Order: sequence, then structure tokens, then C-alpha cells
Amino acid sequence: MSQHDEEQVENLKRFFKDYGTPILTGVVLALAVFAGWKYWNGQKIESSTKAANVFQDMLGAVQRSHMNPADKVASTDVQRYAKTLREDYAKTPFAASAGLLLARQAVDRNDFKEAEKQLRWVLEQKPEESVRILASTRLARVLTADKKYDEALALLSKESDAGFKPTVEELKGDIYQAQGKIPEAQKAYLAAVAALQDRDDERRPLLEMKMADVGVAPPEKKAAGKDDKAATESKSS
Repeated sequence: MSQHDEEQVENLKRFFKDYGTPILTGVVLALAVFAGWKYWNGQKIESSTKAANVFQDMLGAVQRSHMNPADKVASTDVQRYAKTLREDYAKTPFAASAGLLLARQAVDRNDFKEAEKQLRWVLEQKPEESVRILASTRLARVLTADKKYDEALALLSKESDAGFKPTVEELKGDIYQAQGKIPEAQKAYLAAVAALQDRDDERRPLLEMKMADVGVAPPEKKAAGKDDKAATESKSS
């Protein structure tokens, strides 16, 4: 494996750690709770409660496995709980969250085939939009690490939600950069910055570092419109 490939793998692992979270419980648990609350409103509470309990047990097993990778009992428990969620509660948000957890563990093992399998299963369940976007972007990362660049870009091309445009465009830039397609990477990174500015979001230092790597500077923040400027001058007078 070349140095560049090793960097791609390490970037993927950092991405899956959710900005330093030691275990993928923060985002997944939050999504599962939110989606689970919506699910409970339209489904049998008994079934939902059982799925939630199984998922909670799975999180405990994942935690044990993370603390001690040699704990084979914990690893077996993770797989057993995940199997139960897939087979008995596949349409609950907890099953999709279990798939995300299994994908994370596969990435830690550099098993991109397994990670891809788990993420595609999650997408096949047609989960809540927030979970779907998370699974889709992670799948694109996995495909990129496995050098399936065209598949990753094709997957991202299907994403049209404006709310996720900065993330999607930045990820496209990463893929183009991995391919050595610098002009395309520059264009994608600039599109990500433009989308952030349209939402008046704060700049992302990591994104700007990536832009510097491909030789492009982030554009200046858009100036306030005439109405905003007039309002500001009125307040100051």
C-alpha cells in the first residue's frame, strides 16, 4: 500500500470516528433515539421497545469490544444483537443504526468490503433522511478508500438536498483529489464553500486546508446586501 493510500485509509477512519468521538455512539444513538421516537408514534410500542432494548445491548457489547478488541465474547454479542435487529426489527431505525455500527467496526479492521455491505443494507431499508444521508456519505468514503471512485461519485450525484450540499461537495472534492483530478477537486471545494456562504455558516478550517492542497484559496465572504447595509448604517446613525 502506498503512502497516499495509507493516508486515505487513515482519513476514512478519522471520518468514521465522528471528529474524535471514541466510539460511534454519539451520532448513531442520537439518530436512533430521534427516529425511534417518530417510529413509536406509528407502530406498536411493544415491538419498538424490544428493538430499542436489543440496540442498547448491542451498544454495550460494542463498548466492551472497543475497550478490549481481544474480547471475543463481546464481538460475538455484537454480531448476535445485530442479527436480531436485522431479522426481527429490520424496519425500525435501530436496525439501520446497528448497520452503521457494524460498518464502523469493519472500517477499523480495514475490511472495506464488509463496510460496504453493511452500508448498502442500511440504504436498502430506506431509513429516515438523516440516517440515509449519513450512510450514503460514509459509503462514498468507503468506496473511495477501496478506489471505487466512479461508484462513489455516482452515489453522491444522487444527493440533491441543499442542506447537505457543503458536505457532499467537499466529499466530491476529496474523491477528485484522490484521483489526481485537481481542477475538478478545486471546483467541488469551491462549491462547498459557496454553499456554506449561502447558509451563512462558519468556515471550515479543514476544508480550507484541503483547498490549499489543490492550490485554490477560499473566496471572500459575500458582502451584505444593500438592505442589510442600509440597516446597519441606520443603526449607527
